[in-house]
Amino acid sequence: MSENIEGIFDSALQNQRSVPETFFLDLSADKTIAQNLHQSDEAVKRRIRQFMESTNSPTQFLFNFQTYGNDYDEKVASDLVNGRIAAIDSTDVLPITDLMNTSFYAVGVGCITSRIRHSPEFVFTTTHTSYTKPNEIADNDENLFSLCDELDNIRQTKGSWATTFREYQEREVAIACESQTVLLDGPIFTQNLITQHSGRELYSRMMETGKRFIGVIKDLGSSWAISRWTAMSLEREEGFVLCPIQEQYQRRFGDIRSIHNWIGGLSGQYVRVVYRPAEKAFAFECALEDLPYAVSLLRQDASPTINHEIPLLLETVDSHLRGSNNSQAIQHSFYTEIQRNNYRMGVDITNERNYR
Repeated sequence: MSENIEGIFDSALQNQRSVPETFFLDLSADKTIAQNLHQSDEAVKRRIRQFMESTNSPTQFLFNFQTYGNDYDEKVASDLVNGRIAAIDSTDVLPITDLMNTSFYAVGVGCITSRIRHSPEFVFTTTHTSYTKPNEIADNDENLFSLCDELDNIRQTKGSWATTFREYQEREVAIACESQTVLLDGPIFTQNLITQHSGRELYSRMMETGKRFIGVIKDLGSSWAISRWTAMSLEREEGFVLCPIQEQYQRRFGDIRSIHNWIGGLSGQYVRVVYRPAEKAFAFECALEDLPYAVSLLRQDASPTINHEIPLLLETVDSHLRGSNNSQAIQHSFYTEIQRNNYRMGVDITNERNYR
């Protein structure tokens, strides 16, 4: 992996060039953009398209997004009208805020159905974590610096643990809600949760509910490379069943026996699917047996917003969360409370931009 990163960095150095200040005002004058698209990206797209068209198995195939799952249209329409489909999303209420050894964080999770589109249910949860025990801090330089180096490595994952915590809370709400079909914002299975024992226990509880979970991936920018490549190779109104999710994660965690065995023991087969309903491509995850239902739902509940044809239920709960959340004011209130208890620490953690 380090060799690949070094090669990419060397490529960046090799292709660097100085440009005038006015360069970014009219990028149409930059011929390298078109050259790279035609010589590299379009060539890759042709190869990936050949792969997609040549494969045809129960867990990997192209399909027509407008007609696949039509047999489920009436059932899906009824479930939508009668509020039997829920959509769940979340947001940071208090972004991660670090003190010396403690971090504070809070998350809000929203849940709506078609019957409560204008009055979603909210669940707010706050937490804090400590990175080390104060009595473990030695009073000599060597041990102190070693401990702080270790803490630096741990703190680099602080965004990861907060994301994992937020994903955990979303799925707790998904389990608790009354709806039998649940739309999640993002993949059903996340690497963050799979690598945690408590996360794997959570997934086992989800599978035991017998509910239909559909995870909608709105932005492919940070998705698997194979998801991006196949999605970019789709034509309008096409979908492609990419692969069983279990197989992908077993390849990724093949050297970690506990995770590999747990994934192999999951009941049912789940798949990652990419689709292009109009101009922009998206992805989703679901159980293979739920695929026709999921496609029908994504088609019938698609948002009318151009290039944002995700389920309207997800778009609505996201809008409610953004409209009701004022994380900046909450963070300022938190800073004020820290300053009231320890003024210097309070001003130390306050972003310098707040004083401009």
